[in-house]
Amino acid sequence: MLLTWLLAWVLVLAVAVAVTPRMLSNYVGRLPFAPECPHCHAVTSHTARHRLADRLCALIDATPVRTCARCGWAGRMRWRLAPEHARGRG
Repeated sequence: MLLTWLLAWVLVLAVAVAVTPRMLSNYVGRLPFAPECPHCHAVTSHTARHRLADRLCALIDATPVRTCARCGWAGRMRWRLAPEHARGRG
């Protein structure tokens, strides 16, 4: 009985480890590119207040929380690699 529970937990852990990177890349892939607002295409700015979770997420996955002064949109964005820097890599 103990062996069955242990194998079940190992299976659940293996599935979680296999699925997590796919979920994270899917989440980040759906974020709009910074600094352009996805609704009105104005330049967004940093939010005034940052919670601890927002600061940690911004450090870990480089998705800062931005706001648009024109239309009021607020959310996470991802940065696009500049083409002039991308040509020199690889």
